[in-house]
Amino acid sequence: MRIYVNELIKAFCKKTTIGIFVALTVLNGVLLWVNDNQKSEFYTATQYKAMYADFEGMTADEAYEKISEKAVKLRLFEDMSFGMDITDELKEYPNIDAEQLMQEYKRSYLQYTNNEFAEQELTNDILKEVEACAKYDEYLQNIDDTAKKMTSISLFAEPDTFSYKNIEKTPGDFAHLKGSKLTPAPSKGIQQATGFLATDLIGLLMIMTVVVTIVTREKELDQILLSRTTFKGRTHLGIAKLFTCFTAAFVAEVMLYAVNFTVSYFRYGFGDLSRQLQSVYDFNGSNLKITVLEYIGLFLLAKLIVYCVISGLIYLVTVISNTAIKVYGILGVTLALEAVLYYTIQSASYLSPIKYVNIIAYANTEDLFAEYLNLNMFGTPVNYKFVFVISAAVLLTAFSIISVLIYGKQKVIKSRTKRISLEKLNIFKGRSTSLFLQECYKIFIGGKALFILIAFAVFTYASYEPMSESFANADEVYYKQYMLRWEGELTDKKISEIKAESKKFGKAQNDMQEELASTEGDGLFVMMKYQEILAPQMAFEQVKEHAKYLSHTENGEFVYDSGYQLLTGGESAENKDKTLAITAMAMLICCLTYVYSIEYQTGASVLLNTSKRGRYDIFLYKFGIGAIIVTAVFLLTYAPYFYNVLSAYGTRGINAPAYSMEHLKQFGMSIKGYLIIISASRFIALLNAMLIIYFLSKKLKSLVATLLASTTVLVLPLLLSLLGIEVFDWVLLDPIILGNV
Repeated sequence: MRIYVNELIKAFCKKTTIGIFVALTVLNGVLLWVNDNQKSEFYTATQYKAMYADFEGMTADEAYEKISEKAVKLRLFEDMSFGMDITDELKEYPNIDAEQLMQEYKRSYLQYTNNEFAEQELTNDILKEVEACAKYDEYLQNIDDTAKKMTSISLFAEPDTFSYKNIEKTPGDFAHLKGSKLTPAPSKGIQQATGFLATDLIGLLMIMTVVVTIVTREKELDQILLSRTTFKGRTHLGIAKLFTCFTAAFVAEVMLYAVNFTVSYFRYGFGDLSRQLQSVYDFNGSNLKITVLEYIGLFLLAKLIVYCVISGLIYLVTVISNTAIKVYGILGVTLALEAVLYYTIQSASYLSPIKYVNIIAYANTEDLFAEYLNLNMFGTPVNYKFVFVISAAVLLTAFSIISVLIYGKQKVIKSRTKRISLEKLNIFKGRSTSLFLQECYKIFIGGKALFILIAFAVFTYASYEPMSESFANADEVYYKQYMLRWEGELTDKKISEIKAESKKFGKAQNDMQEELASTEGDGLFVMMKYQEILAPQMAFEQVKEHAKYLSHTENGEFVYDSGYQLLTGGESAENKDKTLAITAMAMLICCLTYVYSIEYQTGASVLLNTSKRGRYDIFLYKFGIGAIIVTAVFLLTYAPYFYNVLSAYGTRGINAPAYSMEHLKQFGMSIKGYLIIISASRFIALLNAMLIIYFLSKKLKSLVATLLASTTVLVLPLLLSLLGIEVFDWVLLDPIILGNV
């Protein structure tokens, strides 16, 4: 127990640990608030709560009837605002008095918001939530009906298949919910408090901060040698460290979710906590008959188990790794592999257990309670909740036992076995007093930067797949044909051709409508007759809109831009810029964290202070070597992608003005110039990232602390941007490294 207490003091009483935990907790709250404000809703949380307050005390049926009437009235008010006659529509709603409706229209009919569109959005969203409560019995009945229909279809009627067994099992798992009376109440508060994925990303960093402090940091300072001479060796110490990791998981969960629940409560409220879980809109498909309060308790328990599994995994990785870089690399590869498995495997696949017995799936703990899901376990449907409990218990036990055993038996005295000597190579023969060469050796060989870059280059080469020009549909083929046909500046001749093309499609449409009107039957043969003529119309309309845009530019040109869209942040590029930026930043952290940290770890920094121009010259050499590494990382990250895209789509029109593409309308340079500018800005961003890593390593004086801090400052904002939190497109180096925001 005393060892455990000492480990707790070591882990949690450091200023850096306290500062990181507090900063990440505040960051979590800010992100939760900002993310909610960025959603596309046109109404506020206050307006959402105010509308629900007016239905308080009503049954689901009463609330549904009242809000349905309000939704109908809003639709009628909209028609009236456009001067439309609503007499016929009113006949469909005999319960609405026309005179009273007119009086409401003359008065201000906006009860909760300040514009009609926002009022409709608010009403429709709450109507959707209330309807799910009012029609819950119909939902359950639909499950039964669907199961009967699907088991009678030949595709699913094989009794030995997973699909048949799953469909047959579902009605029975929902049978105990029949007759449930759901109470409508605000749903967004519960959903926001328990469904914010960025919280778990921050929790991972908090846990990692503690684990690497009590394991990896001790290995760096060779303090672990002392524990070998203690009574009972290192086994008890390993157990104490393991429970310290679990304590870190508990503290992280308490701090983060205290913020989540507080923010969500004051923003949206939770409603009646004793109501059934299915009354929360996102949990309507759950088969658990529990209250909202019971869900919160089970969620926090499940989340604690998930955090303990994560802490056990990190602890195991730190135990088997003798450097922080190895910890960073193994965890990065593991999480990347888990993400690929989670997002690529289908839920009904025979590989679904791999998809859901997965750290990423565990992090989406809300889904465990919100969804009804059976996994395909050798053709038998097994409920995911059962699989989660068993798999989490097995993983937690395995990580714990293996890590403690390895920690207790681990050799800590480095063997002096003969290794490959670099002095056998001519370049390393003899001794040199060159400060530059000494720094090169220290960084590239001692810091493993050379091997990391070689491994990165090998991975880049092995994973490179030549891109081929692809078309998602026929419209993209026609779009290319039109853009190449009218390539170049928009001239009067091209305008005439565009008008003629437009008339051709208009005439074809009119002719088809006339033939359809005079033809008996479904007119299928008529439509087939005009299909070939009208097939390019959708693509032409896109080109026509682009021509209108070019007409308002100075010397704008038609450019087949599918390839350039990928390189300049167009819609088709999706998140490629962000994934490349994360890759580049991660590689820089792996290569450069060692550069200054090792000086303080070995005490060599003291010598630099006593020598003439010591720190000045050493900085210049470190900067130069860092710039070489930055250049290598930059080229290995971005050059293959640029080459791949330009090889596939060509460079036609590369000298056209950048504003020839709508999303670059503010740039007056050529497309080639723009590509050079964003490439230069990314290189400058990586140089700045190098300086940030140097600064952090000088201030923190620890390899592992620098590794964590650099990840938080340089990688975390990009990850949050990748998750869709748009404010992080503009944080720190993100706007420079992304280039296209």
